Parts: sequence; C-alpha cells; structure tokens
Amino acid sequence: MKYSEAKKRIKALSSKYDIGMRGGDFDVAYNGRTHVIYVSGDYEYGIYVGYPEMFSVMPSSNKLYMILAELAITPLDERFDEKKYVKIYDSGIGYLNINNFTSKMSVSNVSEDNSYKTKFTDKEIEQLKQRDDIPLDWDKVRFEEANWPGLHC
Repeated sequence: MKYSEAKKRIKALSSKYDIGMRGGDFDVAYNGRTHVIYVSGDYEYGIYVGYPEMFSVMPSSNKLYMILAELAITPLDERFDEKKYVKIYDSGIGYLNINNFTSKMSVSNVSEDNSYKTKFTDKEIEQLKQRDDIPLDWDKVRFEEANWPGLHC
C-alpha cells in the first residue's frame, strides 16, 4: 500500500483524523493529539498505538488499525508514489521547478526544498499539462526517475 492510498482511506473514515509524517513515521493524530497510532518509516511491520485508551474509543478504530496494518507490511520502498523529474533540455539546470508559494514555473536544477517542487507524480504531471501558464511541448520533454529522500504525503 502506498502512503497516499493509506491517507485517502483514513480520511474517508473520519474528518477528525490528521495524517502526516513525523520523524519519518506515518502518524495519525485524532483531534490534534499526535502519535495516537503510527507506522514506522524505518522498518516493515512496525505499527504502534501511542495512547491505547484513546485509540479504543476513536471512530472506526478497528478499520483504522487494519489500514495501518496493511501499510506496515508493505516493503518500505513500495510505500511511495513514483516521482519523476521533468527534463526540459539537456543541462544540469534543465529541469522544471514549480514555486511552492506562487505556483509559477521556472527552469533550474533538481534540488527540491521548501520553496520549489521538482519531483512530480504521474497525476501531478497530468495536472501540469492542463495549465496554460506552463508553455511546454509535453511530447518533447523527458521524464527521469527521482529518488526519494523524504515523503510529502
């Protein structure tokens, strides 16, 4: 199971669940309380209930546990959505960058940080293709596999 699929299924259980990555772990909070239950991002089969008394009374807690158990048995390298770089031209600075604050396009290197997004899922690429403000001939760009140093779920 992918992190994104787990997040989608958990959100469908209750709007009171907050999901995020905390210290590399896939964390589920209930009403703002962190680490109520989480799955280790360091190894398989690691699922932990931080507050058993709270967990037992949460909405759909059994279903939540089953979703997280499925995520926990998924090999670590299979939990991520495949991401790609959009290579516009041959150069170390020939990659599509999207400003995280303004959503404007630029061309630069593959370094991704809080300011610029450089790695895109297939779904995100399809959304970019629909934008009028990104003047690319999508038949001419290349896509390169991006390695994942972290997760944004």
